[in-house]
Amino acid sequence: KLTLQEKRQIYYKTLYKKQNPSWDESLVYLSKKFKSLIKKDIKLVDVGCGNGNYLVDENRKDISWAAGVDIDKQAVMKNQCLDEVVIGDISNLPYDANYFDVATSLWVFEHLENPEKVVEEVYRVLKPKGKFLFVTPNYNFLPLRLIKYIEFFNINYLINRWLFGRKEGDIFKTFYKANSVKLLKRLLKNKFDIIELRTNYDPSYTSFNLITFKLSNTLNSICFKLGLDISHPHIIGITQKRSPTF
Repeated sequence: KLTLQEKRQIYYKTLYKKQNPSWDESLVYLSKKFKSLIKKDIKLVDVGCGNGNYLVDENRKDISWAAGVDIDKQAVMKNQCLDEVVIGDISNLPYDANYFDVATSLWVFEHLENPEKVVEEVYRVLKPKGKFLFVTPNYNFLPLRLIKYIEFFNINYLINRWLFGRKEGDIFKTFYKANSVKLLKRLLKNKFDIIELRTNYDPSYTSFNLITFKLSNTLNSICFKLGLDISHPHIIGITQKRSPTF
């Protein structure tokens, strides 16, 4: 059952899509890219799988086998979209080298204290030219910066509950060590070729009524003209495993 906050977010996403037909929310955009880039009968690993994966659900017919790894036992027990789910550390994936065609990671980078180790593991288990697709929050997103600042006063949970309807158990510790385009380029440069790495707008994070919806869209238009990404809450990444050089 959807919360009032979730219903609000869906409403403003739908309204923005009607006004801007070429726009897609981040997971829909990534799913379309998945369809265009990925061959059929692939093996996929979801790194930090949690309780589900939109990309797997939307592209199941092209996936012959899908596995996932996550340290959160409660979330993993709810995951119904994968063929195999392992409770474990994603910085030490329990699979052989060069095993998977595709790796995905949705809303995970922000929680990594050592993102370099996880990227090394993704690189290891992917086949040559295997694809790594991910979505993560953009730390340059202005409201996110503000929320991080007020964590000092221990009211972050109250704001998440009021704005997004999230329970305390749904909020995990964040480090944001790889949550800008610049940081991700640096993190990936020795292991992956970047096919696409971009930020994406989503009005639902800052739209609480029609007035704030219009204000958010106006601010986004101004930021776009100035080349700023402070109005974009998400980063979308599409990369390919680089062949080793000798």
